[in-house]
Amino acid sequence: MTRMKYILAAVFLLTGSGQAADSSSTNRPTFSIQDDDPYFFYETWNVIYNEQALLKEVPDKIRVASYNLEHFTDGYEDEPERTPKRLDAHVKGAAKIIREINPDIIFLQEIENKYALRLLNKALSNTYAVGYTTFFRHKWGEIDTLNIGVLSRIPLKDVRTLRFTKAAGPDRPMRGFLSFEVEAGPDRRLLFYGLHLKSNFGDDAANQRQRKLSLEILMSDIAAVASNAPKREYEILILGDTNVDPDNKQFKTDVSLKPLASMVDLWRGRPIKERTTIPTRYGDPELVFPPAAFDRIFASKNLTKAPWVVGPAQVLQKGTYTNDVSVLPGDKGHVSDHYPVFVDLTRDAPPKRPKAKK
Repeated sequence: MTRMKYILAAVFLLTGSGQAADSSSTNRPTFSIQDDDPYFFYETWNVIYNEQALLKEVPDKIRVASYNLEHFTDGYEDEPERTPKRLDAHVKGAAKIIREINPDIIFLQEIENKYALRLLNKALSNTYAVGYTTFFRHKWGEIDTLNIGVLSRIPLKDVRTLRFTKAAGPDRPMRGFLSFEVEAGPDRRLLFYGLHLKSNFGDDAANQRQRKLSLEILMSDIAAVASNAPKREYEILILGDTNVDPDNKQFKTDVSLKPLASMVDLWRGRPIKERTTIPTRYGDPELVFPPAAFDRIFASKNLTKAPWVVGPAQVLQKGTYTNDVSVLPGDKGHVSDHYPVFVDLTRDAPPKRPKAKK
């Protein structure tokens, strides 16, 4: 059986029919699956960089980051306010912050396309060896400019885009995921997902249904990947902008993250000063929101013990101009309305390497 068939089988096991499952029959998402028109695809992304000579071996500590770069465009046919000066400042500001974190792998949200990713990589003093972007489309067919990208210094395996281009129904998720694997030892791989879930603008109940459905699909994909390699151990890390902070009063009854209940939420229970990834920005009373940790990191429970151990979630609280919400990326040092988050994965007991023959 191919992996695609495994994925579809896992989804139908999850839903029990051609409609996405929901805990309430009266609040069931309207989202259809057709046998001949799967609602997500299994495909390899566009390769942006493939400098194999620059790749390094998988280290005993892997730093993984996620950064929503707020409408990071390529400078071509942009809106009038996206001037060359702002673009240049946005690129340089983002590169400076990424250099400070120095991740081995970084997920990026709101990347327009591969050309935008190239602009960013070229601005880094230590460029990344490989990079990929998704290519999402809206349900009406228009190209989505809020894609997900990744840059990596270590080899990535089975790079995939999961997207919903041909999905039907009002509860169709806004965008899909990007996923890949990293060799982590004999019969062992780290499985990564980068995501960007539906925002809080619009109907709250519909937003929750979309986000919850997205994560149900993600969890079914994890099951499918594991089923396709039953002798392999997978440790899983999910990073990205969820647009939800379950420790904030606003989201106490939000069900969006329920599908991830079996995962460890690395921000959960941390003080707001430690976990703020999207600070309050002032200047417009209608756009003043409390600080939150929307950019979250989830780890599978087997990442809390050897051989690979996940560290605490961290955030670099820089790059946001909070005094005036109307300030655009590239002005007054403003890079994004989000702060970047990161985490370290450490090999508890490095594998023994064979001695060199004399």
